[in-house]
Amino acid sequence: MPWKAWLEGHEFDLETLVDLFKAGDPGVGQDSSEGYFLESSALVDSSDQLDQGAAQALLRRVNGIARAADQSFRPVRLRGRYTAPDGTTSVVIFADVAEGRSRAFAGTVLINGVAPPEPPPKGPRYARLADQDADVADILRVLGQPDPLDWYDVYKVWEIVEHAVGGAKQVVARGWASKADAERFTASANHPGISGDEARHARMKGAPGADRTMLMSEADSWIRRLAATWIESLPTY
Repeated sequence: MPWKAWLEGHEFDLETLVDLFKAGDPGVGQDSSEGYFLESSALVDSSDQLDQGAAQALLRRVNGIARAADQSFRPVRLRGRYTAPDGTTSVVIFADVAEGRSRAFAGTVLINGVAPPEPPPKGPRYARLADQDADVADILRVLGQPDPLDWYDVYKVWEIVEHAVGGAKQVVARGWASKADAERFTASANHPGISGDEARHARMKGAPGADRTMLMSEADSWIRRLAATWIESLPTY
């Protein structure tokens, strides 16, 4: 039985993690009295002792997977409470953060009156791909950071995917993004005339047109979808 690292965050996000990691390693579960937890063999060092650094790194990867898989997901945090396989608990104090959110739920689609078999959770497969592919690991590390994504972050993800498939033309050719959206994304990420001080560059020639504008909120969703589409296209060995 592996160590458990207890989690905190908005219930919507914690439920998303349970859906993504309800089977396999890493796994996320819920205890009716204690709350939500992350469990994995990766939480311990070579002496089978808890490794808090490994817990932080694993949660960042888990958050990155969820950010790619769910457009509304926001990263959760470690509570600073860890439970050993023998049931003993150690605690490290972290600050608490509360937030109000609302969420829409999709209904179940029935086929001939019967719900179709539930597909396996995506989370463990994404985690295995990150172990196999440095590009996947890098994207999940960027997406898994605790702070909101900025233009530097989303552009890193774009560069990794673009490089992995052989250029922006390949991204478009595979139907993962339109040429117009790719151009709006790169222009908005780079041009201070569009994104001001948040842009990646301080000076660029030319005045951008309105048709080349993409808001940061749109870019966030766009890059998450692209990252998930690319990761889904990869084989698991």
